[in-house]
Amino acid sequence: MAVITVSKFSGVSPMTPPRYLGNDAAQTALNCSVWLGSLQPIKGTSTVTPSPLTKTGTIKSIYRFGQNETDEKQYWFHWTADVDVVQGFIAGDVTERTYYTGDGVPKVTNNSMALTGGGDLYPITSYTLGVPEPTGAGFSTAKAGTPDTDTPAETRVYTFTYVNSWGEESTPYSATSMASSTETIYTGETVTVTMPTAPTGNYNVTKKRIYRSAAGTSDSSFFFVAEVPVTTTTYVDNIAGDALNEVIPSLTWMHPKADMEGLVGLPNGVMAGFKGNDIYFSEPYRPFAWPVQYMQTVGYPVVGLAVVDTTLVVMTKGRPYFIQGSHPDAMVMIEADVNQSCISKKSIVVMNKHVFYAAPDGLVGLSAGGSNVITESMYDKEAWQAIGPEGLIGQRHEDQYIGFLPAAPGANKGFIYDMKAKTWNYHSIVATGGYNDLRHDTLYLIVGNELSKWNTGTDLSYTWKSKKFTFPEPKGFTCYRVQAEAYPVTTKVWRDGTQIVNISVTDGALQRLPSGLGTDWEFQVESDKEIYNVQLAQSPMELNQG
Repeated sequence: MAVITVSKFSGVSPMTPPRYLGNDAAQTALNCSVWLGSLQPIKGTSTVTPSPLTKTGTIKSIYRFGQNETDEKQYWFHWTADVDVVQGFIAGDVTERTYYTGDGVPKVTNNSMALTGGGDLYPITSYTLGVPEPTGAGFSTAKAGTPDTDTPAETRVYTFTYVNSWGEESTPYSATSMASSTETIYTGETVTVTMPTAPTGNYNVTKKRIYRSAAGTSDSSFFFVAEVPVTTTTYVDNIAGDALNEVIPSLTWMHPKADMEGLVGLPNGVMAGFKGNDIYFSEPYRPFAWPVQYMQTVGYPVVGLAVVDTTLVVMTKGRPYFIQGSHPDAMVMIEADVNQSCISKKSIVVMNKHVFYAAPDGLVGLSAGGSNVITESMYDKEAWQAIGPEGLIGQRHEDQYIGFLPAAPGANKGFIYDMKAKTWNYHSIVATGGYNDLRHDTLYLIVGNELSKWNTGTDLSYTWKSKKFTFPEPKGFTCYRVQAEAYPVTTKVWRDGTQIVNISVTDGALQRLPSGLGTDWEFQVESDKEIYNVQLAQSPMELNQG
């Protein structure tokens, strides 16, 4: 005698033939929660009204600014481009200085710029990130006065920097030849320094700082002379050499490359970005300064970056890399232990000390303790490629990787991978981007160009189809039972591939099956109610005993 009993429900494994699935596994699992054992519906999305996403065009990126705000409608940065955002690590900052790449040149904004100036097209204004290096003509020196040639001569080289209203400083002026700003000075002489005015571009430069080399010191660097308003074009230097003691701090502080992208922040105050095969790092806690000597180059074009603890994880069009270290001048790069390229930047998600991303062979999980293709037991390459992973958009919610495939055909518009239960099931929700807001413990999504919340709407109707239960000889199942918390539950049964039942079950009573023998048996339930047991038996007695 035989009884088919499923009292614990699991997810799908598309590469496994239906008859070889585990007894709790599914051929189809759409819009259902399977990670708790019973079958339960997931909820649809709910729209935040009025929607704060008001820009014209297709919204691709969102970020909630105002981390102390309790109103979930305030304040949503949104863009029609793929933008990466990092809140700055700035001591004493009360303006929530925020940095981002992907919307033209790298930018920085804060609460006064982002939220004021009219309307709600946040961020409203911003500055170009960094302070530009002084370049071009217009910088020179000239000495004056009566020299005391009985004293030793001092050779000085002058330079200057730009400074913005936040006190951020550029790298100094440096020409191929510094002859025009080099003077041999005797006691009794002064030097007039002539400088250009403010640089062009969207920088908030307000001052200049003048530096000069100092004779008689073991330090070959430049020393601070004076700070003047940016509009000042000349300065007369009559300061004695022994009065100089402040060394220029910004000798290597270059502003970031204009085409840098993929901005991320590390917990040691360092920011990182990339372009091509090159990885750039900022000075710790100085996101405006990107020394050239900190740059590292990987073997393949970079697709995206992620951070786990103090490790920068680099996904490329070849293999991934880990870059580790407490300071950018001592970063060590090692190759990851999987040879899997990243085919979708927006698939990159950090969760539970792992970095997940879409690769040609499946969803990869990278970690310091070991990396692997986590879907290798569920998808072969053909099955994985069939879902269109190059368009995968990944988001994190709790311990789940929520994947969205907006362009996928049919009802399966994405999937849910539960990291703890190791289950995989599909959902039908179409989203084109998202933001995991820790303040509200909510995954916000872009759905139809409106701001929506994951799993907060009404219960969705789900579909769960069992494995193909195959017997060595024909069996005649005569009855079945569906036990649920509420009804109705649409139930379908197949015998040797032919559907023999399609009814709406209204209670947990025994239901009769049409007579007949078969070696292959399958069932499917469709509902928005919790189901905790389904049985097929050859007799009512077996069903009651099961």
